Amino acid sequence: MNIKSILLGSAAALIAASGARAADAVVVAEPEPVEYVRVCDVYGAGFFYIPGTETCLQISGYVWYQITATSYRDATDTVGFNDYFGGGVTADGWRKTVQARLNFDARSETEWGTLRGYIRLQSDWSGYNTVDGPVAIDQAFLSIGGLRMGYTESAWNETTNGGASSWGSFTWGGLYYAYQQRDLIQYSFSGGNGFFGTISLEDDGLTGEGYMPDVVGVAGIGQSWGTVWAKAAYDESASGWAASAGAQFDVAEGHSVRLLGFYASNANDYSVGGRWSVMGAYYGQFTPTFAASIGAQYIGDTNYAAAGSPSLVAGELAFIWTPVTNFEVRSEINYDKATGLDGTISGFLRFTRYF
Repeated sequence: MNIKSILLGSAAALIAASGARAADAVVVAEPEPVEYVRVCDVYGAGFFYIPGTETCLQISGYVWYQITATSYRDATDTVGFNDYFGGGVTADGWRKTVQARLNFDARSETEWGTLRGYIRLQSDWSGYNTVDGPVAIDQAFLSIGGLRMGYTESAWNETTNGGASSWGSFTWGGLYYAYQQRDLIQYSFSGGNGFFGTISLEDDGLTGEGYMPDVVGVAGIGQSWGTVWAKAAYDESASGWAASAGAQFDVAEGHSVRLLGFYASNANDYSVGGRWSVMGAYYGQFTPTFAASIGAQYIGDTNYAAAGSPSLVAGELAFIWTPVTNFEVRSEINYDKATGLDGTISGFLRFTRYF
């Protein structure tokens, strides 16, 4: 055997060994493409697509710190606006409160319209109670098209497609307009020329009161100059009814005037505290960062428990300053005076971070 034969044999052996190793090599699969979160601009700012779905989700909320005060002393005074205190009355003093709210809003399009699910979580802490406030579901509902079901604001307070027809005055407190949340099933619809309407079947939460729900109906028209509307409600448990009518006129850019009237047959859940009432309010956005509002209300033939008096007057003043985006400094002052009682001044200073 010569040198040439040895070299050729070695080369052949190396080639065979290399081929065997190549046959046994592990094939690495290509990585799956990364699916980044996509912005969903169909329903407004803050929505994004849940990865792998066509459902859009928005996570929002706020945290506020609030300092409240009242001049209320005893039963000779008119009870101030209790909502400023998160429930209960602090006699001639002040209170600190903190509220945190987290909203989850999921939406997608179907052949029946927008399918939506909404959950609001909320927790409150107050200076008079050293125990941390529990987190609770404040609202939860689902809707598809114009049909809504769940626990949320009564149609007496909020109209989903009615724009300015919701709430009381322009402030957070809103004066007296019978705010309430209800278990409900409601249907809202819109027509031509800005027409809108809602019919709502609502549960008052009382036991042993029969199978009939309360009923609320809303109708109105919204135009570029403003909105006019009317509402009617029947309280099955109290065998009473209530009605209201209102109008909001957008008198200039950033400036609006609001007028409302209320009537109730008796002291039912939709009564604002008396047989009849009138309310007026003004809101002005004076600069990009500063706004203010003023409002007043008269309630006649009241069912005001502490006074047994024929009337009550209320006034309010609010200042709103937003020095930077998503940060608000708000102050509201409320005055209440029932016939036969001394007047009470109450209010708050609140700092809110929205997200």
